[in-house]
Order: sequence, then structure tokens, then C-alpha cells
Amino acid sequence: MRKEWSGRDVQAAVSRGRYDRIISTKRKQTKSKAAAEPDATSGLTIIVPTELSRGQKLPERIAVAIVNDIVANGLKAGDRLPIEETMRERFQVGRASVREALRILEVHGIISLRSGPGGGPTVTDVSAHDVARSFSLYLNISRARMEELVEARLRIEPIVARMAAENRDPEALERLRAAMAAEDAVPAEDERYIKAANDFHYAVTSMTGNKVVDLLATSLKELYTTRVVSSGVAARTTEPTIRNEHREIGNAILDGDADRAEELMRSHMELYLKRMRSDPQSIADQLVTWD
Repeated sequence: MRKEWSGRDVQAAVSRGRYDRIISTKRKQTKSKAAAEPDATSGLTIIVPTELSRGQKLPERIAVAIVNDIVANGLKAGDRLPIEETMRERFQVGRASVREALRILEVHGIISLRSGPGGGPTVTDVSAHDVARSFSLYLNISRARMEELVEARLRIEPIVARMAAENRDPEALERLRAAMAAEDAVPAEDERYIKAANDFHYAVTSMTGNKVVDLLATSLKELYTTRVVSSGVAARTTEPTIRNEHREIGNAILDGDADRAEELMRSHMELYLKRMRSDPQSIADQLVTWD
């Protein structure tokens, strides 16, 4: 006799990354269209697609279904997904389609694929680096210039500073204090200072309280930082006054002074744009590359 899954069974299986068994069992019990089945005991939602949505290539539809599972089941970084064979049986597709779907998610930084015993697809953290890398491809094809990237930050980061000042989340404020202390602890002539100065901006762009704004602003910062540091522009345009500018912005945010935080960040970004344009080896007219 086939086992009936209780809420406790569901909870235990999901915690071990084995909700594929539940989905496989329920799939055989359901022959209708895809459905979301809430479990009354655990509160989990088990996605049971028996027919993939239309309008996309098959591997893309499988990838969408897998993402739906990750979100619906509240899976986090480190949680394991069903093995390839289970997915193949569940979606009634060939091995190549499942592998391509998993590769799509790996390229986008949603999962990592591990080989060997105990391997398979594993959920990863959402990363601004992965978002920035994907975005850079479209910016490169669009022939967007580095100056335009900095101008975009000039428009966005003052608003980010305002939102950070208005968002009185204790953990976010503590991250900012730690970033400011770390920057103050590194001498300006130390090669580690550039990283400390960049970490200040990363702290600010992660504390607006709005996930969309946080990810957008942090991704733009990541796009910028990975290019100006490797090109040497950061070292040539980082002035001793930047430390004081950061301290004033940070204190305004910590004090909850949104108007002042926005004003100071705008002045800071405008000044940096001028520094970049005046650099003899300026990369202002270079294209944003995909890498």
C-alpha cells in the first residue's frame, strides 16, 4: 500500500531536501492541470504540475516550475532539490531537457550543481553579482557607456540614502556602523582602503527596506565596482576627502535625517562623476562590458 503523507512527513522530507518523493507521489494521484496544494498541518504549499505551461521552450518551462517550487516551499540557500531522475519522471521529459533547465538556473545563480555522492542541484543565495553579470550583457549589447552607469547611480543612490535614513531597521543600522568603523580603521594610503570605501556603499544600498531597490542599487554598484577597481580608476580617483564624505552621509542616515542624507549623497556622487571625467585615463566613454 502506498504511503499517505502527513503534514509532519511533508515537513521532515522538505527539511531533508526530499520533497521530490511527495511531489512524485501526488503527481500520480493527480491527472488534471497544475495545482498548488496547501498542506493543512505543515502550512507548506506543494506544487504539483502535471502539465507544463505553454509559450516557452520546454527547458525554460521546467526551470520556471522549479523556481515556483523553491518559492512556494520557502527553500533557502543550501537546501537540496530533487535529483535529476525524479525531475525527469515528474515532468515526463527527457534527461537533456532537465539538464538544460538546471543549467539555466545555474547560469542565473539560482542553484549550484554538485557532482558525486550527495550531489545534485542545491539552492543558492540571491547574489547582486549574478544580477549584475546578467544585466551587463544587455548593457553591453546596448552599447551603454561607463559614464551612463555612473549617471544612473547618481540618480538612484541619493534616493537610496533617503530610504536608508527613513528605514530604522536596527540590523541595517548596525551594518552601516560596522562599515563606517572599518573604513575609519584603514589608512587612506593602504591598498585595502578602496575595498573599505566600497563596502560603505554596499552597506547603504542594502538597507532601504525595499527588496527591489536594494537589489537594483547593489547590482549597479557591483557593475561599477568590478570595472573601476580592475581598471585602476578607483585608485586614481579616490581622494582623502571621500572618507569624510562617507562619514557625513553615514551619520545623517544613522540620525534619521533623510533630507540631509539625500543631499550629501547627491553631492558625493556628482563630485565623483567629475573626478572620473577628469581622469587622464578615464573610462567614461568605454562600454560596459559583459564578464
